[in-house]
Amino acid sequence: MAGSVLIVDDEVQLASSVERLLRAEGYQTLGVHDGASARQAVRDFFPDVALVDLKLPDTDGIVLMTELRDLHPGARYIIITAYESIRTAVDAMRRGASNYITKPFNPDELILAVEDAMQRRLKDEELSLLRNAVRPSCMRKSGQGNVVLECNYPSRAMRSTFAQARSVARSESVVLMLGESGSGKDFIARYIHDHSNRSEGPFFTINCAAIAAELAESELFGHEPGAFTGAQGRKRGLLELAQDGTLVLNEIGELPPRLQAKLLTFLDTRSFTRVGGERQISVNARILAATNRPLEKDVKAGRFRTDLYYRLNVFAITVPPLRQRVEDIPVLSEQILSQLSMEMGLPTAPSIDPAAMQALVTHNWSGNVRELRNVIERTLILSGTGPMRLASLMLGENYEDWLFPVSFPTDRSIHEVADDVKRSLIKEALRRSGGSKKEAARLLRVSRFALAHQIKALAMQE
Repeated sequence: MAGSVLIVDDEVQLASSVERLLRAEGYQTLGVHDGASARQAVRDFFPDVALVDLKLPDTDGIVLMTELRDLHPGARYIIITAYESIRTAVDAMRRGASNYITKPFNPDELILAVEDAMQRRLKDEELSLLRNAVRPSCMRKSGQGNVVLECNYPSRAMRSTFAQARSVARSESVVLMLGESGSGKDFIARYIHDHSNRSEGPFFTINCAAIAAELAESELFGHEPGAFTGAQGRKRGLLELAQDGTLVLNEIGELPPRLQAKLLTFLDTRSFTRVGGERQISVNARILAATNRPLEKDVKAGRFRTDLYYRLNVFAITVPPLRQRVEDIPVLSEQILSQLSMEMGLPTAPSIDPAAMQALVTHNWSGNVRELRNVIERTLILSGTGPMRLASLMLGENYEDWLFPVSFPTDRSIHEVADDVKRSLIKEALRRSGGSKKEAARLLRVSRFALAHQIKALAMQE
């Protein structure tokens, strides 16, 4: 069967006609003629889609739809209305109906409305299954009083990234983490530390772009009393504090040239002097570096030392941007939501309804995981413990800014890259059209048959 449809209409002949029409299309159908029968039907019949007449002998159609949604929230609801009640039908859509059709309707209009609702219902189900199937198996690990969540992400890109992180974690090598801002380089750094032999040691991180150049040396290497104006006492720098642990140098490309030389000396000798000091201090701290800049270009431009670049680039890990791992978004969203709920002291983590999750999955996350976290945190503040719904996400969509990045195919053929572009265009068209294949085909300037053929040829889930 293509799915099940409940028809609720007090016009017996009309309900029978709709049943015959939909059965011919492969749907399993059940027709009832009042609200009481409909309430009983959803308990036994479990429809995927329900057609509900606005005017029923024992209840109002919108009230009934609300009651049925409480009993069977997974179904999609279509309101049947007369032309003069369109305003009421629009109100029904605001209250959860997927669509409405007006009497008298032609068979094609009805079939298209049911088909669209059925597709949306299937997408809801797929998202729910995806969230449950790939829900991260989390391991809690204590180190210095910290609790770390290790998640099994479904994307090939992140599985590869974590495999590299696991490989280098037990070594003492310097690691250079590359990736766009907000992509999760800090998370990978913490993962490496927690899976290293230093996991019980301290973990510090510093953003080289966020501290003034004149203070950066003191922050990293410390200073002696009187080393500069205001230096009244001795200060240990982060390198010294990270003894037997890990220090992460974020935005390493922003480190001033003089400190680049001093850092290189430390990496070679494992010793340094405090600002204003004379004694060499030996420290056993592991260095992890991260940048969102192309350091090779900075080296060629003379902004970054060649010798330091090669010293840092012993083992490089590229953290993929979120747009290259969209299948991780349900897992990430659940993980972020759980962490934020704990931080806010909520009794339970709220759920994310299917429409909101679909919007999260299809959004163009230029700010990567950091942007996703900000959106979820803002929505959590607005929603409280209630379900997160599409209307509260405030994603600020600008469809005209949609872009698809293409890089030279070093490990794939030109045909595979072209197929990726086609898939992305079709997904974007479906997103803009709210899942309507008819509208998506119009946006792509192809026929519905051609679009269906492409979806099948590209092995895309319908």
